Amino acid sequence: MITELLRKTTHLAGFFLPLLYIVLERPTMLFIVGCLAGIAVIVEFLKWVSVRFREIFFRVFKSILRTHEQKGAITGATYYIVSILLCIFFFEKPIAIVCIFFIILGDTAAALVGRRWGRTKLIGNKSLEGSAACFIVCTAITLLWIKQLNPVIGIIGAFVATLVELLPLRIDDNLTVPLISGAVMQLMIKYLLL
Repeated sequence: MITELLRKTTHLAGFFLPLLYIVLERPTMLFIVGCLAGIAVIVEFLKWVSVRFREIFFRVFKSILRTHEQKGAITGATYYIVSILLCIFFFEKPIAIVCIFFIILGDTAAALVGRRWGRTKLIGNKSLEGSAACFIVCTAITLLWIKQLNPVIGIIGAFVATLVELLPLRIDDNLTVPLISGAVMQLMIKYLLL
């Protein structure tokens, strides 16, 4: 539980990015997040090509890395920052902000509630309680953002984010949750005129 709490605390550190996007324009955010994503990709590359760098990296971050990340897999943090960049690039501003908050707050709620109170197992190590927490938090995000986003679209987006977080997909949920929920909301705005 402590390791998950540490991991999710670092996850929450990204909270400033969607807040920053509320006040900054898209090109500025693309530059800022693009630089951060570039650094993350360089770190991943250095882990791959330099044994010394990899040893130092694992020594510093071992306490918050998942088992597969300790074996050299791309870190959730890299997926996380790349997904934020893609959300800003592909989605309208209100949708990008909402789906970034989905991964920051909804995924964090699912993990922490699921680990602490998750009794009703659904799929793998995912629980009904964790999924309910994810949905409640994601729905609250959309309702707080109601002036910018149709609540029907937001609630459907929250449901999709929760479903994607629950499913045992092979792709990291830091990438899938915001991109799939954002794509669904974007398509609804475009084709259903909501």
